[in-house]
Amino acid sequence: MNRFISSEDSKDMTTDSKIGLVATVDEQGAPHISFLSSLQPLGTEQLTVGQFCEGLSKKHMAQRREIGFLIFLSTMETWRGRAVYENSASSGPEYEIYNQKPMFRYNAYFGIGLVHYFKLLDISAREKLSKGQIIAGALKTRLILPLASSSEQRVLNEISRAMFSEIDGLKFIAYLDEEGFPCLVPVIQAANAGLDRVVFALNPYREELLKIPDGSAVAVFFVNLKMESVLVKGIYNRKKYAGLPYGCVDLERVYNSMPPQPRYIYPPLKSYETVEEF
Repeated sequence: MNRFISSEDSKDMTTDSKIGLVATVDEQGAPHISFLSSLQPLGTEQLTVGQFCEGLSKKHMAQRREIGFLIFLSTMETWRGRAVYENSASSGPEYEIYNQKPMFRYNAYFGIGLVHYFKLLDISAREKLSKGQIIAGALKTRLILPLASSSEQRVLNEISRAMFSEIDGLKFIAYLDEEGFPCLVPVIQAANAGLDRVVFALNPYREELLKIPDGSAVAVFFVNLKMESVLVKGIYNRKKYAGLPYGCVDLERVYNSMPPQPRYIYPPLKSYETVEEF
């Protein structure tokens, strides 16, 4: 891992046509993943995020400052790392730069209202995902699905189930490392196995996926090329199929991460009791 962002990497990471993910720690001490395409470097030792809607990640990072991040380009190149939340500002040079970007300049509803600043701790070298490894992992995952399928709880609704069934959708898992920082790993091969489980073969990124402790809380984020997204959370365990280990996440919560109203959609909110007497 590196302690600084190179000028070459910084240029590529600043592009607007990327996927930027920030992993925080939620109110239950579990990982939470947010799709923040405004994530970009500031110099060699800082990162910034431009906020244009209110989600849970901003509350999480203010309460517990450790974050993990991932930047994913259309070329399948990625950077991953860890940072610490510093502060936010509603004015200044970064604020002006964000609001002059084409994706925000002419949008009266979703202009940047705040800029959040992070101190970089470490960042990986530029990595490129192998399409061959992704396809191999996806095929292995499809073999696992019939054995691993579970629908005891109807956690995934029709829309989120269809998303995780998309073979070309992008998926990423977050877990907490030994220091309590959220770590993000691509698991593009992942798929839903029934209505309350997500499974994936342990390749690519086998060595990193083997670090996820059994019984730990994890989050899995899905996003497709139409920028539709959903976040699921649950308990991770490593299991075996035909002698080969695979990752299994038993789902407990589902979070709608898309505007205009990011919120948990499972478990359903308790209905209010009808007031009949005053």
